[in-house]
Amino acid sequence: MMVLNLILSFFLSFTNVTPTAVKPMACNSKAFTDLVIKKLPKGYTFLKAYPIDGRQGQRKLVRFSYIFSKNSTYTIRIKNSSPKNEGLIVKVLDSRKKVKVSSYARGRYYSGLNYKCSATGIYYITFQFDGKGDYCAGGVLAFKR
Repeated sequence: MMVLNLILSFFLSFTNVTPTAVKPMACNSKAFTDLVIKKLPKGYTFLKAYPIDGRQGQRKLVRFSYIFSKNSTYTIRIKNSSPKNEGLIVKVLDSRKKVKVSSYARGRYYSGLNYKCSATGIYYITFQFDGKGDYCAGGVLAFKR
């Protein structure tokens, strides 16, 4: 036991014991997606959850692609820590990256958007942080025919 104490004290004498910096809280986007899934409108079928981690402002735009089908109506619902989803914008873009619809209109943030697809193809879903909120959120895609 004495030898163990000597070895331990010898080891500790060479280590630099300083307090570590406090890391910012990790983004818990799953909690936000779970909230959104529970509040999907009636008649919509859940397709995909999108965890959106802006890495404390290092990523201001997160983009995903999805194939939409003609004559289906899609809804994308979002949630962040703000009661009115301030600072988070979701957009649907067509294959040429032309904006079809946005959750930010007339200076107001909305908790999602609906889009009736007129042509089958690849669409892009972008989640953008504009700096007015935190950089952690969740999004959910659902559809109905």
